[in-house]
Amino acid sequence: MTVARISMAEFESEKIANYFEERYRTVAPPALPEANSLIMIRTGPTSVMSVALYPDIETANSTLQARKDMLEEFLDMFKDLWHMEGEVSLHHVNS
Repeated sequence: MTVARISMAEFESEKIANYFEERYRTVAPPALPEANSLIMIRTGPTSVMSVALYPDIETANSTLQARKDMLEEFLDMFKDLWHMEGEVSLHHVNS
């Protein structure tokens, strides 16, 4: 079953959030090629949410080190960062 990993990040300033948003667009897809989908949502001036969809929990878990390595570049930018994951019960895409 498809698994989603949802990450929430809060930054010290809007400028830092803007930088992260631009940089994440570049580094996330090659760092997490196992993801079926990567989505970033700007939830406020200083916050973002990202959602990564994986085919199963094993695949999601296999990316944890790559995720950690990718986020190393940004660690001093986060005011707060956390993630959670769970099975996807609906994934509807209008065509």
